[in-house]
Amino acid sequence: MQFTERFNYLLNANNITAYKLSKDTGIDQTLIGRWKVGKQFPAMEKILQLADYFNVSVDYLLGRTDKPEVNK
Repeated sequence: MQFTERFNYLLNANNITAYKLSKDTGIDQTLIGRWKVGKQFPAMEKILQLADYFNVSVDYLLGRTDKPEVNK
């Protein structure tokens, strides 16, 4: 699963809209929309922010593993 698919899955599974994500994180809605359709890939700082927001590992968010657990 690639970033776009995983990102959309996390949004849907957590019932999070682009508006809510934008409001909670300060990330521009337009940017979120581009990620949702795969037109743009987030910068590393945004990937880290998203991983923290959804409480998943960066590897999970990027599709490198199917285990969402964060190793701390």
